[in-house]
Amino acid sequence: MLRGLLRPRWILLHVVIAALVALMVSFAMWQARRLDERRAFNAIVSVRSEEPVVPLAGLAGPGGGSLSSVEWRRVSVQGTYDTSGAVTIVNRSRNGTAGHEQLVPLRTDGLGIVLVNRGFVPLATEPDGPVPSAPVTAIGYLRVTQTRSGLGAVDSTDPTTVEFQRIDVPLISSKFDGTVFPLYVQLITETPPAGADWPAPVAFPELSEGSHRSYVFQWSFFSLVAFCGWVVVVRRKWSAGAPVSGSPGRASA
Repeated sequence: MLRGLLRPRWILLHVVIAALVALMVSFAMWQARRLDERRAFNAIVSVRSEEPVVPLAGLAGPGGGSLSSVEWRRVSVQGTYDTSGAVTIVNRSRNGTAGHEQLVPLRTDGLGIVLVNRGFVPLATEPDGPVPSAPVTAIGYLRVTQTRSGLGAVDSTDPTTVEFQRIDVPLISSKFDGTVFPLYVQLITETPPAGADWPAPVAFPELSEGSHRSYVFQWSFFSLVAFCGWVVVVRRKWSAGAPVSGSPGRASA
């Protein structure tokens, strides 16, 4: 009977089941890692975003420390918006509404140029809304540059480009003369306020675990079902009392 389980068709069945189980277990482990990463991200954002607002000049400088270590800290920065250097970050959405984000350089006295993401504007809204011409105090979250994923669209390196797929600080910085701060500010409020509905501040990330935990259980369950199904089929053929020399679907006479 054992020899029957080693016939070509049965070997193929064993290999297919083993491959399926291994694949589903790897999916479960991947989702477990994603869950750990999500929890770590939530913890970092929760702690840093609740710390007091501090002046940007006193928190980080263009050449200082790890940039990621201050991401999501709330900072204040004073300066004057340079509307001639404003750019649009395309293909954004908010609550299911398509739109773009308005990124405007803020010229400061001590930090050079600081890029400020003033927020989201729906596609149906024209124009974006007024940008304050007087000096402002902007308060927002510090954010690191956004990088292109493997299949992401490629932004143009032409210095005259005014539309980008992401807030790539080094790339956008090439449009300006002078020093550009290596992080951008995701605006929460500005004083004096612009007095317009749009752009609206970019939504704070949802600090939930998402569906990763359920996917871990789902893929683990599927792998267990596949393995148990294989065990049942083999035991039935084994218990039939005849050599298992035929196909998986029938016992030989």
